[in-house]
Amino acid sequence: MKQNVWEFVRKENGSYTVFNNGKLLSDAIPKERWEDEFCVRFGFCGHEYEEIVRQLRQSGKCTLKL
Repeated sequence: MKQNVWEFVRKENGSYTVFNNGKLLSDAIPKERWEDEFCVRFGFCGHEYEEIVRQLRQSGKCTLKL
């Protein structure tokens, strides 16, 4: 089974980019729209959403392998 890899990356201007399996899905997401984009649009809610936010705040990037 092929692994499903999600990457969330903070850009220099403070916005965020989302990749799925290397494909750009969304670019320039402002911090204020994290919940709408990550939870509503991409389906990462609850614990997954909290982990993404934690890693973005800590290092500016997050990789989830599902």
